[in-house]
Amino acid sequence: MKFKFLVFLLLLGFMFFSFSSLLAKELEREAKVIFVTGDAKVQKAGKAEWLDVKKGMLLSDGDTAKTAKAAAIELSFDSGNKNLVRLEENSILTLRGKMLKQIELPQGRIRSLVKNLKKESSFEIKTPTVVAGARGSGWDVSTSEKRDNVKAFEDEIFVQSYDPQGKLIKEIYVREGWEVNIDRFQAPGELMELTERDRGDWNSWREDLNDRIQPGGSGESNRSEEFSRIQDIDRAAEKQEDYKEQLLETEDIGKIEDRIREENIREETSPAGSQGGGGHSIIKESP
Repeated sequence: MKFKFLVFLLLLGFMFFSFSSLLAKELEREAKVIFVTGDAKVQKAGKAEWLDVKKGMLLSDGDTAKTAKAAAIELSFDSGNKNLVRLEENSILTLRGKMLKQIELPQGRIRSLVKNLKKESSFEIKTPTVVAGARGSGWDVSTSEKRDNVKAFEDEIFVQSYDPQGKLIKEIYVREGWEVNIDRFQAPGELMELTERDRGDWNSWREDLNDRIQPGGSGESNRSEEFSRIQDIDRAAEKQEDYKEQLLETEDIGKIEDRIREENIREETSPAGSQGGGGHSIIKESP
């Protein structure tokens, strides 16, 4: 009995340990590379080497990615690609937190699209002196040695600026269609309306993104299907036109044959037609 009880305790302990490990693993989030172009590298947490970024690569807490000139990568944080970011050229990011709710941006520009966060949860981009984030929005954050810039393309985001000691200076909200500049260690400046160029750039990226992540959306396969449908319609129209021409030709031939047949019947049944002389009538004048 003691042996069986000891085995039961061991099995129970093993199950508890396995469940705890599984639960801890589920609480850790990974970001998946869904797009890469140009020279992009990643450094795993605690490692010294830099690896080439490849589509499908998984990144987690503490991993760092960087892009060279004309390079970019896009990371997705969920299976439905509802929460994702794009790291633009000449930029560096580091993922922070087991749930990857914060990204450090020491250099460059990052584009965020967040649409599926739990209630009371937020996603943040942190530069050396600014934190910008939202529960669900689309925005850009760029940072340089002297100034940060935040653009709100969809919904509303919050922007916080900090002093050299990390103390909050001011927090503001930037609504959709506006942007703000923040000088280093200063309060956010005046809000400015986004330019048409900025709006066009965002819309173009959203369309390209939809092509890449939505197989049932307006991607290349859909455009191919649409082109095939157009070709089918054109071919059907051509066949219809050919059919109409054939009907017209047949109708014309039939009309001609009917007229010839009517002329023949008229000549055969007329009195003049019964006389000789090849069917020519002879008219006699009265004396």
